[in-house]
Amino acid sequence: MSRFRLRPAVSTLAIALAFGPLGVLAQTAPLVAARPVDIRIAEQPLAQALDDLARQTRLELMVQHSLVAGKTAPAVSGRLTPQQAVERLLAGTGLSADVTGTILTIKPASPTSGQSAPATLAMVPVTAQYERSPITEQSESYTTTGITIGRMQQSLRETPQSVTVVTRQQMNDQVLTSVDQVMAQATGVTKSQRNFGSHQFAIRGFTVNDENYLLDGIPGMLYNIGGWVPVDTAIFDRVEILRGAAGMVVGAGDPSGAINLVRKRPRADKHFDVTATVGSWDRYRAEVDTGGPLNAEGTVRGRVVAAYDDRNYFYDVSHSRQPLFYGVIDADLGRDTTLTVGARRQENRINGYWLFGLPRYTDGSALNVSRSTSLAQDWNRHHATATEVFGELEHRFDRDWKARLTVNRTESSVEQKVGIARGAVNPVTGVGTRLFSTQFKDLDVTSTGLDANVGGSFTAFGGRHQVLIGATSVRQNYFNQTVSSALGSAVDINNPNPSAVPEPLSPAWTFQDRQNDRRYSLYASSRLQLAEPLHLLLGGRFNWIDFKSRDQISGNRTEYKESGEFTPYAGLVFDVNRQWSLYGSYADTFAPQSQYRTAAGSVLPPAVGSNIEAGVKGELYEGRLNVSAAVFHTKKNGVAVLDAANPDGCPSGGATSSCYLSGSTLRSRGFEVEATGEVLPGWQVAAGYTYVSSRDNAGETISAETPHHLLRVSTNYRLPGDLNDWTLGGGVSAQSRYSYFAADNTAVRMGTGGRAVFDLRASYRVNRQWTVGLNIGNLFDKTYYAMLGELRRGNYYGEPRSATLVVRGSF
Repeated sequence: MSRFRLRPAVSTLAIALAFGPLGVLAQTAPLVAARPVDIRIAEQPLAQALDDLARQTRLELMVQHSLVAGKTAPAVSGRLTPQQAVERLLAGTGLSADVTGTILTIKPASPTSGQSAPATLAMVPVTAQYERSPITEQSESYTTTGITIGRMQQSLRETPQSVTVVTRQQMNDQVLTSVDQVMAQATGVTKSQRNFGSHQFAIRGFTVNDENYLLDGIPGMLYNIGGWVPVDTAIFDRVEILRGAAGMVVGAGDPSGAINLVRKRPRADKHFDVTATVGSWDRYRAEVDTGGPLNAEGTVRGRVVAAYDDRNYFYDVSHSRQPLFYGVIDADLGRDTTLTVGARRQENRINGYWLFGLPRYTDGSALNVSRSTSLAQDWNRHHATATEVFGELEHRFDRDWKARLTVNRTESSVEQKVGIARGAVNPVTGVGTRLFSTQFKDLDVTSTGLDANVGGSFTAFGGRHQVLIGATSVRQNYFNQTVSSALGSAVDINNPNPSAVPEPLSPAWTFQDRQNDRRYSLYASSRLQLAEPLHLLLGGRFNWIDFKSRDQISGNRTEYKESGEFTPYAGLVFDVNRQWSLYGSYADTFAPQSQYRTAAGSVLPPAVGSNIEAGVKGELYEGRLNVSAAVFHTKKNGVAVLDAANPDGCPSGGATSSCYLSGSTLRSRGFEVEATGEVLPGWQVAAGYTYVSSRDNAGETISAETPHHLLRVSTNYRLPGDLNDWTLGGGVSAQSRYSYFAADNTAVRMGTGGRAVFDLRASYRVNRQWTVGLNIGNLFDKTYYAMLGELRRGNYYGEPRSATLVVRGSF
């Protein structure tokens, strides 16, 4: 393949990010009051209706509370300007409204001609500057006004680390129905293939492990969501992806980042939304999302999401079915207390499950076979289930302080029977791959998490400050039993037979691993205003880990502990003005290594990962567009390496009999630029470019699948005027070439050339209720390998050109 050069694209994006916002500002300054948005407000007390309007239109509400007390507002829905919507809410109340810039002011209506105004006390406006909601659904936006990944809500501009938010609108537009699809579209994220189909991602060259995922802010709740137990995105409002060390959020883990999956919550308005999807390779999907107030007062609200996905794939043999059910209820126990309870049940059943992908030729080059080639047997199967229940109790002491208690329990299970084909292929004879064995797996994982925190803001020393203090407990019980049976049948890679061997019976288990993982932490974070334009962010987490593993057949044990390991976090944000900030930050994480012993018998200390970052962020057009640029240096010190002078005979108690040293350092550095949100009225963009260079002690890259250059762009534009019912969009995912020495033959280098894969989409709003859209993936039908593994296995073609028709209804 020819080498793909990104430099022109990179230069263009950098110039656009640097000067585009200023040029747009010079051309247009759209008035918020004149900009139509989709409004959905239920019949309810006027005060609450005005709050909903402010949230949906991103306005700041100024009102004297006595003016709206005891008044009721009618239901208002439709695509309206804020001025039109508020006029409907205030009809018959004797009140009027004024929308100036981003301020919505409610005041008594002027008396009609010939009438004298009633005697009233002079109005003393009370500024109710609402907490800007980070909720992204119904916003039609590719950005958000706030993030909650650190549990203390703040805007992207106020966060001194790189964060990408994939919103509900972007997921809908690109038809991203699983978390791994979302990750594959995010700035700076690459996908790798490891561990028997248990796929993982990498950020800045470091692996995103299960510990790096959070569910509504709690870590350790999801097991292998990128591979064996995928999660449907129909239940999420947004996905927040923090890049770099996230010790303040997760404590233990690689310095890759943290991914916070934020669930949908009940809405104040009644709604019934349906989506039907038909796509290439017999893909059929249906979604229903409905809910609203469950009582007349609106103090109890509910929501149900159900989905069913049935599909084949572009490669042969495999067929999957994936049903989903999600339900959640919010109940106001009082004016200041809200209880949330919910549950999720999801299954993923794949017949003809393909575990290892394709091999390569023995010289490292790619196979010249059809993209539909599959080496799976038709009796292969994979069945994963996830059952989850959760609850949250929030109490608001006043407008500045709140306490929250959250509990989550997830039970996941995986059953597999897979014929494993592997073996590098001789480029002359075409032989080498064999159906090596059948693996049987039965796995159960139960995770229970508890988080309690209290936080708020206060004024002291002439500044406004925020603080959050909390504790987290996560327990995970894991039981895995496996066995393999020999096959040894040759495979013709040019004409594979999915019925080559009969389905074998499962023999007795040969491996039964039971693990108990206990993690506890105490954390605190603060945002201190040192001066009007300068904020200092400080935080830290004390972590305790107790891990035990035992093979119940062989008796082999692994244990490790960490007590009171501290992961600090510090950041400085300087506000140049209301739109722009400069920032710098430091954060670290740790990876336990006490399962390894030195020749002297002592346990290895944790490997410490850190991230140093500096950059500039902009929040433009009242928060509708966020831009950023950052440089970073990420490393992981003290990684365990085999002690070559003492390879065996270490004191008992470690995970192996080999001796280890804390001798390796992994490094990555680079820079990023990103822009998300509305660059012009009706034009949404999510664009990011990453340059990263990584090295280990030997000078090799630390992440084989992480290219130096990575560009991700997605955009959508609603046409103006008479064509306003049409929306056009598209995107590109582009990266430079990469190569590395094959793990199963370090004398052979394998790699792939650079590529750019384009997508195109269009949608038409038939009426207020119905929209029809068509998405074309891989528009130019680019043939490429999306993931590389080894010579003998783990290589996957990227998806060919595809078409997806989506019909959405909203009532």
